[in-house]
Amino acid sequence: MITAGAIFALILGAFIFAVLPQAGVARRAVSVGVFMALIGMVYGGAIELLGRPKPFRLEWRSPSNIQVLSAAPVENQAIYVWLSWPGASEPRAYTLPWSERSAQELQDAMNKAEANGTEVQMAMLAQGSREPGEPMFYAAPQPPLPEKNYGAGPAVNVYRQP
Repeated sequence: MITAGAIFALILGAFIFAVLPQAGVARRAVSVGVFMALIGMVYGGAIELLGRPKPFRLEWRSPSNIQVLSAAPVENQAIYVWLSWPGASEPRAYTLPWSERSAQELQDAMNKAEANGTEVQMAMLAQGSREPGEPMFYAAPQPPLPEKNYGAGPAVNVYRQP
């Protein structure tokens, strides 16, 4: 975020100096002042956004098995979720628009996952593509038991009666 803003500010500054080569000293001083204010706003704005949950509608990735680490539904406001993406090293905070249906699905998935000893997962679906019966939150299925390798163990002693 900070990198993109800094690049934008530097390109704008280069454009100002390229467009105003024939301008007077006062006009160039104003353009430098505007440029410096823009750099300050970009840096200050990016710092202000750190730590706030990202709106769900701004997410561009769409994997289907995202682990829900924590959730806090605030009735008639939003659903705040802490998500762990597959392959990501750190979790991210998101805010979803309030929906009674989504809040109920989240609560049901949390209860079912706790009963099964699994985790809650979330499917990120594109806007408007959600089918009536398709859940956004669901409890992950229980993992299968490990395969038994009968040939790898020690030989079995078979008891024979004398």
